[in-house]
Amino acid sequence: MKNIVIVVDMQNGFMKNPQTRELSERTAQLLDRKIFDVVIATRFINNSNSIFEKMFGWNNLETDEEQTIPQSILKHADYVIDKYIYNCINTSFIQRLCQLNDGIYPQKVFVIGADTDCCVMTIATSLFENNIRPVVLTKYCDSNGGAESNQAGILVMKRLIGENQLTDMDPMSKTDLDEI
Repeated sequence: MKNIVIVVDMQNGFMKNPQTRELSERTAQLLDRKIFDVVIATRFINNSNSIFEKMFGWNNLETDEEQTIPQSILKHADYVIDKYIYNCINTSFIQRLCQLNDGIYPQKVFVIGADTDCCVMTIATSLFENNIRPVVLTKYCDSNGGAESNQAGILVMKRLIGENQLTDMDPMSKTDLDEI
């Protein structure tokens, strides 16, 4: 089995506060270790008249600059998937996971990124609902909503997917990943 990681929405538009800017740096350092066999990056794209604009009045991530994934992260991505909602998990994504995993249905996928209480939680829950163990590396997650939103996301995920799927371990090697 390959060690697959989904790097959720590590884009300029989400790196607007000190926590998420620091998260971007930590994420790049983690990916520099080259301990994952496959790196999938998601890129959130917001359009005018999106559900986010209509319901929240939120019009961020509509420009190319905001949607850009920093090169320090992008250079590690084997695959980039654009998404227009919180989630990227669907039938074609699961098929892509299988292809990237040498045709084998993955048993475990690591999840990191932003925002813990929105996209990270939704993606981890969808993996779980598709019979794939999501392993959320909490040291590599944060939220634009601040520390309270980040902690809320972690708390809710413990209930949704089980606390054994969340770890604050800082993996240094492929062996560390295998032990999670």
